[in-house]
Amino acid sequence: MKKLLQISDLHIQPRITDTLLGINTEHYFHQVLQHAQQNHGPFDLILISGDLTQDPCPDSYQRILEKLQSYQTPTVCLPGNHDDWQLMQTILNQGLVSCCKHLILDDWQIICLNSQKDNSPIGYLNQDELSFLTNCLKTNLPALIAVHHHSLSVNSSWMDGMMIENSQAFLAIISQYPQVKVLTNGHVHQVIAENYQGMAVFSAPATCIQFMPQATEFTVTNTPPGYRVFELLADGQFNSDCYRIDEALTGLDTNLHHY
Repeated sequence: MKKLLQISDLHIQPRITDTLLGINTEHYFHQVLQHAQQNHGPFDLILISGDLTQDPCPDSYQRILEKLQSYQTPTVCLPGNHDDWQLMQTILNQGLVSCCKHLILDDWQIICLNSQKDNSPIGYLNQDELSFLTNCLKTNLPALIAVHHHSLSVNSSWMDGMMIENSQAFLAIISQYPQVKVLTNGHVHQVIAENYQGMAVFSAPATCIQFMPQATEFTVTNTPPGYRVFELLADGQFNSDCYRIDEALTGLDTNLHHY
């Protein structure tokens, strides 16, 4: 069995003292990692499914790198709509931390896709990404696919306006490969656990603010930050659960309508 920790939507600020909607995102990123390690570690892999930063800059990625390196665990980072992918690949590719898009974890393959659309919060998988996915799936190992944006509706009109624009083409490819066991994403700042044609579809909660499920407009809650843990079994089966830290958000301003 291999144990994988998924965290998502860190929204780390340019300066360590900066806040987002009134909270210090860096503090909660550290708290989530500590809680996960103490309660469910050690892990064979940490997967960060996008939006590592809010306003990307070298300093924020460098601080993320240093924190991740302290855990001495292989870590894979993929981009979200708030990230600078080129800067990520420059800074977050040292030691055990990387932007690797395909890796073999014993009896499983982990496939990481870039769903960024230029100058847009909407997700999109270009032809290179879809071709990359298809080539990876020529390997018959059970697959966990990770991507930032969601591909199935979460019944939240403002959030669903930012899902993967060509999700039907994406899902059509996946449906041809029964070895795809898991599709997991970030972006939605809430917990998803669904089934699509026999494939499990998950999300990880954000390590900072959480969005109100099924809201018609941007709405945040004071639900504590969290993370998702996967247990990947040698026979292609898996277990997965979400967990939250014990600390409530301090300073959250629920009256702000953007992030």
